[in-house]
Amino acid sequence: MDAQAIQSGLDRVEDWLQRKQPFALLLIAACEPLFFGDAAMLRMVAQRVEDAGDTLHRSLLGVAVVVPEAITDAARQSLARLPLDMPLEIFEKGLHAAEWLCRSVLKPAGLAIDSL
Repeated sequence: MDAQAIQSGLDRVEDWLQRKQPFALLLIAACEPLFFGDAAMLRMVAQRVEDAGDTLHRSLLGVAVVVPEAITDAARQSLARLPLDMPLEIFEKGLHAAEWLCRSVLKPAGLAIDSL
């Protein structure tokens, strides 16, 4: 995942924010995302999160991140540096992440996924 891919992903989140509807994110990384070890990239992501401000915190209900076991600690450390004030969990299996999103994020908001 390079800088352009991260920018593109952040642009998609901003598109969702413009809808002014609640949503959750399920992020799946098949390899170590570039920004985990890149301080400048992490600052850029943090700045985009801060710029989205209250809109982000009103609309984005929670985030589940799926990463390979080998990078779980790096993911946790990097994501902890982001100004995210919402439920966020890291998983090694996509199904566990989706189940957590349904149970802990969507259901309390009165939302559901039709099927997994």
